[in-house]
Amino acid sequence: MVKERLSADQLAEMILRKINISGVEVGVRRDHAYGWVPTIVSAPADPIGFQRRADEIAHVLRTRFELV
Repeated sequence: MVKERLSADQLAEMILRKINISGVEVGVRRDHAYGWVPTIVSAPADPIGFQRRADEIAHVLRTRFELV
């Protein structure tokens, strides 16, 4: 299956929409093991919990999208 190629900003926006909490900021960077990974840059509370949620979302999104 061919994956759709998206920018880091587009992937971060998709993750933010799924988290759906104001005040959360997500960055996406290239990773040699996974292709790309999200990083919680800021969060109103519990950044570790938001990071876990972002990782879960990314796990699903990686099956359909790759970082340009």
